[in-house]
Amino acid sequence: MSDLITTQFITQQDIIESCIEDCFEGYKDLANELCDIFEEYRIFVRPNLYDMTTKKYREKMDLSEFLQWGRRNPSRFIEEVFNVQLMDYQRYLIDSSWNKPFVAWAMSRNGGKSLLAALFIMAKMLLIPGFKAYILAGVGSQSIELFTKMEQFAMKNIASFTNLNDVFQSNVVKSQANSTGWVHNPASYTVRTYGGSQCFTLNGAFDNNRSKRSNLNVYDEAMNAPDELFHTSEPFTTQNAEFKMGKDYNPEDVLAEPSPFPNQLLYCSSAGRTDQYFFKKYKEFSIRMFAGDKRYFCADISCDVIINATVHNKLWPVPLLTQEKVDQAMREDKEAALREYKNIFTSEGGDGQIIKRATIIKNSVPRPPKLRSDDINSKWALLFDSARAKDNSVVLCAEYINDPVVGWRMKIQNVVNLLNVMKKHKTPMTTPNQIKEVKKLLLAYNGEGVADYENILGFWIDAGSGGAGVNISDFFWEDWEDDNGIMHRGMIDKEYSPEEVRLYPNAILNKMRLIQPTKYKVEMFRALIEMMDMNLIEWPMEYDNRGYITVMYDLNTKTGAKVPRYKEPTDKEVKSLEKSGIQIVREQYNLDQDEEIALKQIDAMKTELVNIYRFKQSSGGDRFDLPPGSKLNDDRAYVCAMAAYLLQSLRRDHLINKKRPSGASMLDQFKIRAPQNPNSLFN
Repeated sequence: MSDLITTQFITQQDIIESCIEDCFEGYKDLANELCDIFEEYRIFVRPNLYDMTTKKYREKMDLSEFLQWGRRNPSRFIEEVFNVQLMDYQRYLIDSSWNKPFVAWAMSRNGGKSLLAALFIMAKMLLIPGFKAYILAGVGSQSIELFTKMEQFAMKNIASFTNLNDVFQSNVVKSQANSTGWVHNPASYTVRTYGGSQCFTLNGAFDNNRSKRSNLNVYDEAMNAPDELFHTSEPFTTQNAEFKMGKDYNPEDVLAEPSPFPNQLLYCSSAGRTDQYFFKKYKEFSIRMFAGDKRYFCADISCDVIINATVHNKLWPVPLLTQEKVDQAMREDKEAALREYKNIFTSEGGDGQIIKRATIIKNSVPRPPKLRSDDINSKWALLFDSARAKDNSVVLCAEYINDPVVGWRMKIQNVVNLLNVMKKHKTPMTTPNQIKEVKKLLLAYNGEGVADYENILGFWIDAGSGGAGVNISDFFWEDWEDDNGIMHRGMIDKEYSPEEVRLYPNAILNKMRLIQPTKYKVEMFRALIEMMDMNLIEWPMEYDNRGYITVMYDLNTKTGAKVPRYKEPTDKEVKSLEKSGIQIVREQYNLDQDEEIALKQIDAMKTELVNIYRFKQSSGGDRFDLPPGSKLNDDRAYVCAMAAYLLQSLRRDHLINKKRPSGASMLDQFKIRAPQNPNSLFN
């Protein structure tokens, strides 16, 4: 019996000694002590007491070699680990940008720029322990969109990529409070990995963007970001990545260690204007790259590259962008299309240009257009430049707000081009159809439950040299019936058509105005310049054709009430709002077809405005017009000038407060052209 027990004991000891042989040499003494303890107390020794077995050592060596391979081959790493297929130009961008401190991507829309930047960040976070990245944009929603791309990719929620895996998501640090690990804090969205890497979003609230440290700054849609964003955030990466210091640290060891990855600045955008910060970086980086400075990389990926994209030198059958889409954009707004798809930077017009695009961007906010009044107390004006045979027949719908802080200000809410969409070459609608559409707009913006035109401050029509506006105004004199069978009063410009007033006693006299451009065009454009310089005209942000926009709200967590927010909060504001029960939320607002058309028309108005110049006349006066040879129209710019003139008139206190006869309208005091007595209706 004793022999049997001894045999069993020897067998167990043999097992332990066998384990010892698989351990590192430095742990043999510890293993011997454990054997002595086992022999004395006959206890079971758990395998996890050993720091590392040969198997684990080999696994770690394999992992280390794999990580080193990924650092040397980043595009291959992205394809193999994330299970995606990159286009050839995308691989070129990733590999060429990987270890360059200064990088600029000028890329056409629909080229996958945001997703490529997301993959770039995610690969760095997996391959470099303790890596820290910041996503920055002039508007918080833009930085969040790139962060959301990362999140959607990690959560396998991108339709254009099939067979995605969860490699990155498995490395994201999670908690009981956040099961996904993707933190949506209003001040900064964040994600962390088990390797100690982090990614944050920052916005244009510049007091948030100081005294931070970063290994990578990614500037998304850099063309739209203000200079101050770059000036406050670029120092994040200025600390030398090779700097090390600590107690008992030998300075000579610094030279013996391999060089770490350099800190990076990555600017991503479609082309913009030559006066913008992005162009300065694009120009500087390209010059330095071609001069042989290996720290710089600059890429120009136009729509032609994307349309004809290849995979392993073979044309991909379904491109990210089609020629038809580019052609359509060229027809709608050639200048914008050249920037956004052809990567052609445009220049500001110099001293003669009356409105700078930067001024428009400064006064643009992320909001949808308004296709009708949503407030019974809101005030509106409709400005109409009519046409029939050529040009555009345009209606601007502008909202006027009597702000207690700044006084009267204006929001550009909708631009309607009255086109006959059934014709191949789009021409204005027939006059009767134009009248019908304008009457619908008057009802939509006046609102329900109020008297006729009660909320319409003015319905101004360009009289024009051809008299089209005069002819059209005649159709508004009579009472008319809407589509629901409800009768509405007509309206007459009593100064332009005084003799017709007695023929239409029910017509309203203080809403319609016929404007003579020959006499008042200069005054209207001067008013536009003044109102823009005073930041009193607000615009929707430039539309990027995505079918949606990201909007921001202050959400009252107690009542559920939401108030639109157009300015990014600072860290201090976020904390203050949270204490008062207000949470900042962002939502994706899906646009319908009419809203998309409205935003495109507003963008076309912006293009016309920045192409209007001031020309000095021999008489010493000013003339406002498009430059010679321009193929643009100025109809949208003109109605905007009309709206600005009305705004300026409202702000003239001495006119507003001027005593006027009882029952007269405030607008009766605006003598904007000499009264006329036409001999006929169509004079």
